Amino acid sequence: MDSALPDMPDGQRPQKTVTARSRLTRRLADIVCLPSSQISPQERWIVADVLDEIIRHASPDLRMRIARRLADQAEAPAGLLRRLALDAYEVAEPILESARALTDFDMMEVASSGESRHRKALARREEVSEVVSAALVAAGDKEEIGVLLANAGARLAPQTVERLVQIAADDAGLARVLIKRAELRPAQALALFWDCGHTERRAILERFAVGRAVLQDAAADVFPLAMNEQPADELITRALSYIERRQRDRKAAEVSGYGSLEGVIEAAARSGLNPDLITEMAVLANIQRSVLERMLADFGGETLAVLSKATGLSREHLMMLLEAAGRTDPAPMQARYVFDTLSVDKAQTVLRYWNWSLTRPA
Repeated sequence: MDSALPDMPDGQRPQKTVTARSRLTRRLADIVCLPSSQISPQERWIVADVLDEIIRHASPDLRMRIARRLADQAEAPAGLLRRLALDAYEVAEPILESARALTDFDMMEVASSGESRHRKALARREEVSEVVSAALVAAGDKEEIGVLLANAGARLAPQTVERLVQIAADDAGLARVLIKRAELRPAQALALFWDCGHTERRAILERFAVGRAVLQDAAADVFPLAMNEQPADELITRALSYIERRQRDRKAAEVSGYGSLEGVIEAAARSGLNPDLITEMAVLANIQRSVLERMLADFGGETLAVLSKATGLSREHLMMLLEAAGRTDPAPMQARYVFDTLSVDKAQTVLRYWNWSLTRPA
């Protein structure tokens, strides 16, 4: 028997056959989407169990239609949403991006076992909780993390930001976005500074290099008190060294064979840096030798510019220091920019933080 469709008038198309499965699926979806005023929780759960069984074997097209329907329902059954969220991306997309009833627990499961497209859809949600953000970051995909960081509705826990600082250390694009996040703290930003490029370093200094006037006013009467305490409280001494206004060690300058920090730099410019000059420079600048060594080894000129501005050096001595450290173009240009735009107080804040954090006991 000829199975071809019978001739039909122009403009008409054969009607798609409605199966019992598709009709029952739509009816059950109608029921589970009823407001709580019209259906009890027990009834909704029973219907959802039947619908869940059918969806397991439904066609992708039918699953897509059900997913779109349930995505808008605040009281959609959690089990159905979880199954659809873990389905193929074409089915899961509306659930992942907008389903209000999808729980954090379910989203964490998707972040753990879903595909990259699933995680990106979660990262684009209007709101992303701290625990879901942590799960997305834990997956470690930089492209997915970029989508998350670009979402102003995503919240980041401090532990997640710490992980992001590590990931962004070798990715300039992520670093640029992370620097703009409200959750990033000065300590984290100034730690990230060492691994950033020039553009990101400028952004960090512009946002996180701040004055210490509030701290200095609050601690004004603590300094004489701490000086008279015997034995000295080492913890308070370290904290006050971060707060105080004076950067250089004047007593060290009085006994130095070079007379001043400028004298040491001039000697380094004439004969080159050596271990003794580095030690003397660190003592006069009142920072740890290990911190100065890291600055001298840094690829850019920004760190030495911070040192120079914080200690009151002239631009001429900054250029001498850069030359002695072997920093060639574009380091001098980057250093001059920081030197000219950063105030002494802000430069001291950054330098004191580095000296405090890089030598802080574990």
